[in-house]
Amino acid sequence: MNLKEKIINKGDWFIAEIIERTESADSDKSNANRRCTVWGNYHLIKAESVEEAYEKAEKLGNDYNYSFKNQSGVEMENTFVGIGDLLPLYEDLEDGAEILWTDYGLISAKRADRFIKPKSEWIEAVNKVKKKKREGAEPEGEN
Repeated sequence: MNLKEKIINKGDWFIAEIIERTESADSDKSNANRRCTVWGNYHLIKAESVEEAYEKAEKLGNDYNYSFKNQSGVEMENTFVGIGDLLPLYEDLEDGAEILWTDYGLISAKRADRFIKPKSEWIEAVNKVKKKKREGAEPEGEN
């Protein structure tokens, strides 16, 4: 590992999940059951405390507030919903560093096997997102 490719973590790195929602500008905002596209975007944040990390994440989140017209000419609104997760990173940042983990609890081997997708599915999904980015469109999320 080349030391130039390593960021020493002194406990001042966090990962924040910023939740954003996209919906038609004329949607019924009083209907909490309305359907909309929701994204969880993960950002690296450098901060001296969790409070500072949260404030920085909120500032980043506010950049997700904007309006636009979709390809069909419909006026859309993108809205910052809030912070979905805010986790400290414990390891130095380098190729192969563990940055997140999930405790799935005591589950069956069969259920654990269902988490796995074949390599071809990952390649297809990433290539689809990259293609949409090249075309200047937002990738579609699953509702």
